[in-house]
Amino acid sequence: MPENLIPQLEFFFSIIPLTYVALFHVINPIGSGVLFYNITPGISGKERRVLAKKIAFNTAIMLVVILACGIYIMKLFGITVPIIKICGGMVILAMGWRSLQQDDDTNESDKKLPLANTIRGLEAYRSKIFYPFTFPFTVGPGTISVALTISAESLVHRGSTHSVLQYAGAGTAVLLVALTIYVCYGSTDMVLGRMSLHVRQVVMKIFSFILLCIGGQIVFGGVEEFVRQVVNGLKDTTQ
Repeated sequence: MPENLIPQLEFFFSIIPLTYVALFHVINPIGSGVLFYNITPGISGKERRVLAKKIAFNTAIMLVVILACGIYIMKLFGITVPIIKICGGMVILAMGWRSLQQDDDTNESDKKLPLANTIRGLEAYRSKIFYPFTFPFTVGPGTISVALTISAESLVHRGSTHSVLQYAGAGTAVLLVALTIYVCYGSTDMVLGRMSLHVRQVVMKIFSFILLCIGGQIVFGGVEEFVRQVVNGLKDTTQ
């Protein structure tokens, strides 16, 4: 066994939990799963799991691409992280506002046309699998920022074995995150199905408000970072 194999394996396995925890924190698949249930009314649990599987797959592909070449894509188009935060946060804020303003009697109206909803339910959401369900609902600006940070960190080890291990560990963590998303998004209806209608409505409103706040916080963070960059730029020009 090569002498440097054990340190390399230790480095590889240390990357997985760090990346997983960082992505799990910003994606919050448990809370997002409840919100996903709220914004996909009129479809069955089986159909929701079909959507969850596709969203998880798209999330994995998107994060792997960002990890591999996110820094270069941003440089190519001249896009800064603050702008990503501001624009993406505004979209999430709008989604939270619509969900918060949704009529509580929507589920009752769904019962009036069960056949129509059965036919149109899943098809109505297929076109939304990538936008907005994958981006920016699941992979939002915060997630992109974390993925870009991890991608930038790998540049430190570029050209070495550690760079390959960094990408391999991060890729493994992404697959675990995608699996977590599928489980959380696909099983939320089983958990909420045990709640009464009133309790479910209260939970939905709370999480919708949280989504609204998340969008506002992301926008605020983007504006704050943008202003900081402008101020630092003005300081550099005056010196």
